[in-house]
This record gives sequence, structure tokens and C-alpha cells, in this order.
Amino acid sequence: MPATYVWLLAIFLITMFSIYSMQLAARHQEEDEEAGPALIEFGRAFPKEAVRDVVATADRQTVFLRLFDNKVGCVQYKGRTMSCRLLHPGTANVLPGETQNAVRIEFKNSVSDSGEFVFASARQAAEVSLWLLGSFAAGAETEDPTALKPA
Repeated sequence: MPATYVWLLAIFLITMFSIYSMQLAARHQEEDEEAGPALIEFGRAFPKEAVRDVVATADRQTVFLRLFDNKVGCVQYKGRTMSCRLLHPGTANVLPGETQNAVRIEFKNSVSDSGEFVFASARQAAEVSLWLLGSFAAGAETEDPTALKPA
């Protein structure tokens, strides 16, 4: 009799582990699929730019792309359309958000796209702000040193 309980417990644990694994895999696949259209659209808009890393906001309405040459790209969903842009030094101000997992970006050439971008974690927000600040600093060294002004 006790052997039957052991087998039932083993089957139950294996089933629960399988369900948990499938949910975890589906969650990761969903995250990858949501960034896919943004990568394709950015590749169409800027075919010579190679993407190094991708971070999406918590609401998945904006995707930030770290490029290989220390540039940063941005894809914003607006309903059924997407807008793609390269962020150059002097075109945006990066400010801290109201929470730890938020970054406020003011685009100088498009006020309607400016705002607070909330990420899933504070680490992602810090990573994107470092990308932006690093790309602006690298661009300021090669171009006009007055293009980057502290906020």
C-alpha cells in the first residue's frame, strides 16, 4: 500500500513541475515574440544598424534597442503603427522617473512621444538610461561637445 502512495506522489510532483515549466517557457516565448515585430520594423527603417540588446517597457508599447556602435534605437507602438528612431546626442534629455523602474525621456524633435517609460524592473530602467547616456557621451566626443547638456 505505501508504494502506491509513493508512486502517486511522484506522478503528482512530475505533473506539477511540467505545468510550471510550460508556463515559464510560454512567458519567455511571449516576451520574445513581442519584441520581434519591433526588431523587424527597426531593421526595415535602419537596415545598416546591428542590434545588440533589446529592452521593452512594462506595457510593451516601447522597445529600446542597444546598437553595436554605441547608438540607441527606439520603437514606439501607436495603435497599429510603429515609429522608429535613432537617438542622437542633443535630441533627447534623460531624467529620472517618479519610481525606481521608470525613466523620463524628453524628445526635443517630438514632444508627443516624450514621457515616462516604466520598465518591469529597476535594473532594466538603469540599463536603458546607461545606454542613452553612454551613446550621448560617445557622440559628444566625436561631434559637437556642446550637444550634451546636463538636465
